Amino acid sequence: MINTPDSVIIMGASGFIGRNLVRCLKPHVARIVPVSVSGAAVEGLPGHRFDELAALKAAPDTIVINVAAYRYDAANFAAGQAEILLRNVEIANKVYEFCVRSGITEVRSASSIAVYPAADANFDDAAPLDLNRDPHPGELMYGWSKRIGEVYARLFAEKSGINTVAFRLTNPYGPFDSLEENKAHVVPAFVIRALTSIGPFAVRGNPEASRDFIYIDDVCEVFRRSLPWRGRSGAYNLGSGRNSSVRQLAEAVLELTGSKREIVAQGAATSAVAHRRCRNDRLMADFAMTSFATLAEGLAPTIAWYRHAL
Repeated sequence: MINTPDSVIIMGASGFIGRNLVRCLKPHVARIVPVSVSGAAVEGLPGHRFDELAALKAAPDTIVINVAAYRYDAANFAAGQAEILLRNVEIANKVYEFCVRSGITEVRSASSIAVYPAADANFDDAAPLDLNRDPHPGELMYGWSKRIGEVYARLFAEKSGINTVAFRLTNPYGPFDSLEENKAHVVPAFVIRALTSIGPFAVRGNPEASRDFIYIDDVCEVFRRSLPWRGRSGAYNLGSGRNSSVRQLAEAVLELTGSKREIVAQGAATSAVAHRRCRNDRLMADFAMTSFATLAEGLAPTIAWYRHAL
């Protein structure tokens, strides 16, 4: 790969996205430096703690990939909004402070489609984000935490010459995600439930609500293809471009786990947003992506990993 950096620092390397990124990039990057709150080793690579960033030495041609985020319990998402905002902004502070101090000018970051205004039904990353229109009230502070990360990117591009390519993720899923159902997002929660429980298969809220689910290997491949870029800044929707309802997801998980169970709606949804559809035309063209895994194609290896991990 032309212009692949010799060194990549992955902020949030011990998390779901970060661990998969390390696995994806190891064959392509000579030196990967995992950074996390715990400083744990990832895939055999020595880790570094976030609170020790001041001591971490990095060459100016290093690329920083920031996929760090405050890990909240999905079931307590509403109650944790203030903490999510505070911690995610704190992470952005630390990342850009480190880049300025180290002379690093290339950043890749994970944002979210939650940045879009609540009234928008279809998200188009070709249009500028209107910061005068709030994200959905049910995730206002989470959405703003991601917006603030994108504002940081613009400000540090203008004032410090740091180029950030941000990827607005839809609903990534795959191996190495949470093993605790009450803390997991919808895909791993459904997989855990299908593999460990019996009786009717309960889904929270409206089974006809729909989301764009994207397999983690596709997410990692887009990040990998962004590494040769220099001097570019901007934001892309990183989703499959296809929506599936919560019911369709549940049916797919049950079929692939060999479980014949009744699907029943139960309780209130974590998010009151009924449908989220995003365009990914720019991303597909600029990164020469021809297709993304279908839900069934991504769920098969995900379920296989969970069978082993559980």
